Amino acid sequence: MDQDPLDWTTEAQERALSAIAPWYDLDFGPLEDDVAMLERLIEPGQSVLELGAGTGRLACALAAHGCRVTAVESSQAMLDIGECAMRERGIEVVRGDMRCLDLARQFDVVLIGLSTFQHLLRRADQLATLRTVARHLAEGGRLIVDWTAPRADDIEPSPQALQLEWVRSTDSGQVVTKQAAQELATVREAGDPLDYASPVAWITYQYDCVESDGRVRRSLARFPLRVNLNAGEMAGLLAESGLRASQWYGSWWLDDAGSGDRLIVIGERAA
Repeated sequence: MDQDPLDWTTEAQERALSAIAPWYDLDFGPLEDDVAMLERLIEPGQSVLELGAGTGRLACALAAHGCRVTAVESSQAMLDIGECAMRERGIEVVRGDMRCLDLARQFDVVLIGLSTFQHLLRRADQLATLRTVARHLAEGGRLIVDWTAPRADDIEPSPQALQLEWVRSTDSGQVVTKQAAQELATVREAGDPLDYASPVAWITYQYDCVESDGRVRRSLARFPLRVNLNAGEMAGLLAESGLRASQWYGSWWLDDAGSGDRLIVIGERAA
């Protein structure tokens, strides 16, 4: 019987992130379009709080853009990779849980980037995180949340085989291959009633690293992700957290919502 994803623990999440962290920058570092979007939305000189900063890809880009950045990350494995580089760029780094964070100050922008919000499986955790946002958002400040738009195959019950995503070389000459798969969770016995209507999928990442001497090192991570999160549901979560949506976009190029493969909400404190 498959594990119930709502039984997923912080310890299990850290084990998965420990497998991903060594390859995170190689995997997501080439992304530039979401950075370009943020540079359009955020002005140099603004204070930015990033929740779920990972190894600091977005935080470092925003610091280079001239922003005053505080990066919050719960995973020690991710911080082991990126903390030094972030601090060298003048970024304040905080190890903390976005669900209960309280820095006792406010920011011009609070950012939850690149599908980070989808790691919050329970409605209670989603609300707790958005209430963290509300505590830290200055008057007139803006929230930016970017996640994967709902897709038909998110709720496809048949397991998917591993699919090749990329083959890349490291600076030290290693060749790394990434394969990934998604499988809809079928066991849903825990959580409050609202959890039953929320699709959760198991995501598998497999990284195979070929060393210069031909040896192959494999890193395997399997973790649950909240899929099929739609704009209406997010609007309700925002309202319950003392926030409201002011703009919606469907891509990193700020196309209309529904026209691309992303959902991006710009939020603010409710009046």
